[in-house]
Amino acid sequence: MRGVDVLPAIRSSRYDLPLTYDPGDLDLSVGDVVRVPLGNRDTIGFVVSSPYDLKEPRELRRVRERAGDAKAFDETGLRLAEFVAERYLCTLGEALGAVVLGSAVPRVADVLQRAPDPPTASRSVPAALVALIWEEFEESFPLERLLRHPEARRIADRRTLLAHVRTLVRQNALHRVARVAEGRVRERRVRVLEPGDAPIRGRKAEALIAFVRANPGIGRADAILAGFSNAVITRALRGGAVRELLVRGERSPLPPGSAQRPAPTPEQREVLARIAEVLERGGAETMLLYGVTGSGKTFVYIESIQRVLGMGGRAIVLVPEISLTPQAAARFRAAFGSRVAVIHSALSERARFDAWDACARGEVDVVVGARSAVFAPLRDVRMIVVDESHDPSYKQDNVPRYHAVAVARERMRLAGGLLVLGSATPSLESYAAARAGQIPLLTLRHRATAQPLPEVRVVDLREEFQAGNRAIFSSALVQALGERMERGEKSILFVNRRGSAGSLLCRTCGAAIHCPRCSVALSVHRSERLLRCHYCDFQMPIPERCPACGEPSLADLGVGTERVDREVRRLFPEARVLRMDSDTTTRIGDHARILAAFEAQGDVLVGTQMVAKGLDFPTVTLAAVVAADLGLNIADFRAAERSFALIAQVCGRSGRARRGEAIVQTYAPEHPAIRFAAAHDYEGYASAELAERAEVAFPPARRLVYLGVIGRDRARTAHTAERYARILRDAELAEVLGPAPYPIARVNEEWRYRIAVKARRLKAVTEFVRAEILPLARADGKTRLAINVDP
Repeated sequence: MRGVDVLPAIRSSRYDLPLTYDPGDLDLSVGDVVRVPLGNRDTIGFVVSSPYDLKEPRELRRVRERAGDAKAFDETGLRLAEFVAERYLCTLGEALGAVVLGSAVPRVADVLQRAPDPPTASRSVPAALVALIWEEFEESFPLERLLRHPEARRIADRRTLLAHVRTLVRQNALHRVARVAEGRVRERRVRVLEPGDAPIRGRKAEALIAFVRANPGIGRADAILAGFSNAVITRALRGGAVRELLVRGERSPLPPGSAQRPAPTPEQREVLARIAEVLERGGAETMLLYGVTGSGKTFVYIESIQRVLGMGGRAIVLVPEISLTPQAAARFRAAFGSRVAVIHSALSERARFDAWDACARGEVDVVVGARSAVFAPLRDVRMIVVDESHDPSYKQDNVPRYHAVAVARERMRLAGGLLVLGSATPSLESYAAARAGQIPLLTLRHRATAQPLPEVRVVDLREEFQAGNRAIFSSALVQALGERMERGEKSILFVNRRGSAGSLLCRTCGAAIHCPRCSVALSVHRSERLLRCHYCDFQMPIPERCPACGEPSLADLGVGTERVDREVRRLFPEARVLRMDSDTTTRIGDHARILAAFEAQGDVLVGTQMVAKGLDFPTVTLAAVVAADLGLNIADFRAAERSFALIAQVCGRSGRARRGEAIVQTYAPEHPAIRFAAAHDYEGYASAELAERAEVAFPPARRLVYLGVIGRDRARTAHTAERYARILRDAELAEVLGPAPYPIARVNEEWRYRIAVKARRLKAVTEFVRAEILPLARADGKTRLAINVDP
């Protein structure tokens, strides 16, 4: 007797085991999507093993059918999901949620089949509903169609309608059948014409036959464009002179780019030689490429990937921000043509499906994309590049909370390939590993264009305030912007907060307006005339008077992108200003549209982290950090490291092709993150920060795990967190801190407490949490556990 392991497609932390089914006559393999019985209904599942012989015969439920031809993942995808589940303490189903392209997976839909005659009247089911089903619906129809029918909704709500359907099923008046429905996105299909066998008369019809014979497989739309009417084509089809087939369509080709590449600098040649040596030798390896902004790291990536392709391999390139993808894709498209696929969350479902499908079919050689592209179903991947590898966006903040760098390292370990971590400001973990000799360090210390790094001016906003300047721009920044406007050069202004201001403060009583569901002040969005919570999206109109004291003395506190945009337009009415943040990039293609407009005719680009890294515009000669203190004082041990990286990256946007300047506005010019960033001194900052981290036993000196306990009852949540912390302390595996409230203690009416575990041996801690803490959490229906490994 044979069995096959199937994991039902249920993303739940309380459900973690594959189930064994009888494969029957189906030829199944890993990644197949199947319909299986689960309880008293059917569901979709993923095959996670090849069929195998059972040691002892036992009664198994049988797999109903294969749901579609496409695989949800391959062997590599399954291995990566297993790695994510083990490392980040989630279920395999939750981990597969990152690997599987959900929009292409079929689903099981309930279909109702009604008996020929309606049931006799009863009190349990309204007569109006029975009449509706037997008079308005055909013999077989989807359950969801009934639940959404306007007349049915007038009879009862959704929950009551489902109860009535169950009653009719028990009476045998309705039969409920589970059927596989298509995924949200189906394989692209096009209609093509082929010559038929039957003769046909008529000058136009004969011309059509000759055209189709000369162009077999021509699309119907192309035949119409060639001058043949739809009526002529239809007549030929009906007569059998032409046959119409539905075939798989090719993905839309990327527009061609320019293939010109400069000659390598001496530094680049040395780096390329070391990478080539590793590629020729083979075997899994990680290398850190530390290069200043503008040093030509992308050139190194392209040349190295060219070598990989020549050896018969393929490559994946990860970029941190969706805003960087258009520029990155253009550079790789110029080098490798249409065999480049782009994958990120801002694409339409159709575009993502086409790219994913092309990878699975072997139609592309290079994938460029954001975090999720690390799971692309590309075969023979021998090199992964993680550009701006320090960036926090590579860490997913919801389940599964994986880090793309760790997944990329595991993928290259499985494949025996090379992982290249590129950055002008490497993460302290990767830099410490390089200093300790655990991974090779490659360096590019000079810009490829021979231009010097921009001169950085640090403006002390305390002095500006004492001089009477209450505006958000210092006099130095206003002057610098004016000079760029006169010279026709471009400027980038970075502020790490969207909206008009941080919050609204009453100058009479000192009260701020807080979100009723979260312990955070509401952000001001003047253009929408709203106060908004960026955590739960609570919104309210901006009041004219303080809700606490009733006085008309509300004022904006802090600064956001919207306010910076308005200030630039006020100071320079002729300026062409563009803004890039999560409020202005809500539609597909917004990132590329804004960047193209800025390159073509923009003067000033205002934005959040989207504009802080990776962008390369030759005519940008001014980059400014409007409020460098915004990220310095948040409750995060990485706050200073991230502020240093952002400031250094923003400054690096300036002066790529001509001499540039950078301005950093701050109330804390003496802070090491600002001082070292202004001096372009990464090594100095990293040495100081690593020494400080070692003193307090934070990463990379220790591994860190956060256990968050979340619930609506504050006292119960705090008590549960205390219980988990006590269990962890009693195990004596690591240092345990807390529990303490999260920096934002309440979000969307849920209270949050966090335990910090500092470990020398991460595996021992994660194994203990999986064995002792997770079972308790799954049995607790009043709180939930949020685990963040390597936050």
